[in-house]
Amino acid sequence: MLAFATESFTELESEARPLTAAHWNEVEAPLHGQADYRLDTERYRHLETLNMLHVSAARTPNGTLAGYAAFTLVPCPHRPQTLLAALDGLYLAPQARGGFTVLRLLRHAETALRQRGAGLVQYSSPASRPCDALYRRLGAHHTETVWHKEIR
Repeated sequence: MLAFATESFTELESEARPLTAAHWNEVEAPLHGQADYRLDTERYRHLETLNMLHVSAARTPNGTLAGYAAFTLVPCPHRPQTLLAALDGLYLAPQARGGFTVLRLLRHAETALRQRGAGLVQYSSPASRPCDALYRRLGAHHTETVWHKEIR
């Protein structure tokens, strides 16, 4: 069984690199023309120093990092006095998937985010991997559809 905890990105950064690369290759690269992957770790570290990053980590019984849910925290521009936690990255290694693991990871994150003062969570998922049932099970409501276009 996995254990969930809030962890510092700075402390788990090197351990997370293989998982973030696997996440990109499995989920994101096909949507972005197989573009090369490079997590902007400097930006993540900066967000963390500003108290604008939350990471919930999933670990195996022997302490190996098996997944993460990373959120950015910003004041919501449409709801004054509300801190918005937007999901930036969600990944579980294949061997950690199954059952309700991802649901438990996100519930852990929601509890920690609530304790940090967040009043609204924004979930998203790639079009190729819809997570509608998962997000509904968490009590979230479908409120918008997002489209991306690269402009150069």
